[in-house]
Amino acid sequence: MFDKIYKNIYYLGLKSGYLLRDFFRFIFRKIKVPLKAVGSVLLALSLFIGRGGSSAAHIIGTETKELLSDMRRVHSKIREIWKTDRKNAANLFFGYVRKAFSRHGVVFRVAVNTVLPVAAFVLLCVVVGQYSNRTLALEVTYNDAVIGYVESEAVYHEAQEQAAERLATAAKVESATVSESAGYAIKSVKRSELRDAAVLCDEIIERSNRKVTNACGIYIDDVFLCAVKNETDATAVFDNILRSYNVDDENAEVGFVEDISYVQGLYPDGAETVWDASRLAEQLRSKKSAAQYYTVEAGDTVSGIAQKFGLTTAKLFELNPGVGETIKLGQQLLISREVSYIQVQVTKTETRTVSVPYQTVKEETASLYSGTKRTKQKGVAGEQVVTELVTYVDGVRTSVKEVSRETTREPVDEIIQVGTKKSSYGGSYGYTGSYSTTSYGGRFIWPAVGAYSVSSGFGYRRSGFHGGIDIVKPGGGSTGAPVVAAGSGTVVTAGYHSSYGYHVIINHGNGITTLYAHMLRGSLKVSAGQKVSAGQAIGNIGSTGNVTGPHLHFEVRVNGNRVNPLPYLGR
Repeated sequence: MFDKIYKNIYYLGLKSGYLLRDFFRFIFRKIKVPLKAVGSVLLALSLFIGRGGSSAAHIIGTETKELLSDMRRVHSKIREIWKTDRKNAANLFFGYVRKAFSRHGVVFRVAVNTVLPVAAFVLLCVVVGQYSNRTLALEVTYNDAVIGYVESEAVYHEAQEQAAERLATAAKVESATVSESAGYAIKSVKRSELRDAAVLCDEIIERSNRKVTNACGIYIDDVFLCAVKNETDATAVFDNILRSYNVDDENAEVGFVEDISYVQGLYPDGAETVWDASRLAEQLRSKKSAAQYYTVEAGDTVSGIAQKFGLTTAKLFELNPGVGETIKLGQQLLISREVSYIQVQVTKTETRTVSVPYQTVKEETASLYSGTKRTKQKGVAGEQVVTELVTYVDGVRTSVKEVSRETTREPVDEIIQVGTKKSSYGGSYGYTGSYSTTSYGGRFIWPAVGAYSVSSGFGYRRSGFHGGIDIVKPGGGSTGAPVVAAGSGTVVTAGYHSSYGYHVIINHGNGITTLYAHMLRGSLKVSAGQKVSAGQAIGNIGSTGNVTGPHLHFEVRVNGNRVNPLPYLGR
């Protein structure tokens, strides 16, 4: 209740002060210019009047002297009469006053118009100066003694809580209360007399009827730990912990994760409260909590374990770097690390080099057959130096903030030429003119134009192992369909074979060759040793060699071993 009353009175006074201040500022702004004008006029009048002004001053001075002389004379006469006839003396006094105002009116007019306003102004200044440094406060009485003045009850309650926390250590209990109640009274005091919670806390402890001593209290995250007689000894313990961390960067910032504060004051004088430096050091180097592990059980999943312990899967993976999505029964997972009583945080600047990916630019060219590609310029990744502000807590990297990024090498675009040249064929069976090749996204383009069906796949079949695929035109009529090089390379063979009939073998490098078999007699358009481009016409589908009908037998060989061609064709 007192707190609320005090706040209302305090805010009312504060608001009134602001209003008076603003009022006087407003008046001053309004009269500043007129005062300057009046001053200029008075200066001009004084210069104009000259001797007349001096004469007026002389008259006032003379009148004042005569008034003082009359006062001394009448004063002596009144004193004599007062001794014998007080009533007559009083009548004489009031009669003289009337005569003085009539005879010496000039002096009284000057006094009323000049002296009194000046005196009133001086009195106002004295009063304002006296009360501007004062404020309304609560006088706190504790245990029948005034322990100080505070702005509000909240200050006392805070001091009471601090005192209880300190006294609890001496009582060897988790909490303690200050039993004595406080009394309040509203007082007008100087601002310098106001006390904060820390000072009031010492006053309460001093009157707690317990043995106390002046020491330095140590608080970790605002929680009282202990008190040490000498503050220098306390700070030295914390400094030694920080110095034990060998940091290679002289610009690194080393500090504690927790907020450490030192509060000088009165504390219960006992072994539970007041420690020496060695006991403090032992406590600070202990562990707040041990590492926690979980043993994987049947049906457990990574996400389920993380959810069970209030973690994210990313955090669980961070705690267990070697663990993947697949976990095994009986496997142990780290749930929380061992935590020191106080944790040391190191923040330093680190640099690392990162790769900048290059862009792939496609460039059309008529020098290549449609559907084929060629690398004109290989891409080169660029490099950037990234500067980061990295934070470690007890040696574990906890956060990274990028500060700057500087490009030290620009990436070089990779240029891929895409063919637009149409394949042209001449011959029978209706395949004349220009044709476009087809790519399914594999390493090689489709080796036949107009024929896209696979009549027999790669692998074992009734007649034995089939080392390639047979390509035909849907619905028949495959004879004469153009055969094109599946990729760029060098022709190794171009001729006749008893089984393959008229065929071509192309070497594409890196141990890879392709074979095109059963082509029409007289349709071969390349010869051994010739360089060919992907999509370039090399013959037409036929039925030469050991076959039962027209088709293109196509093989892919890697280091001489036949493999399934379809993955290389993107199908």
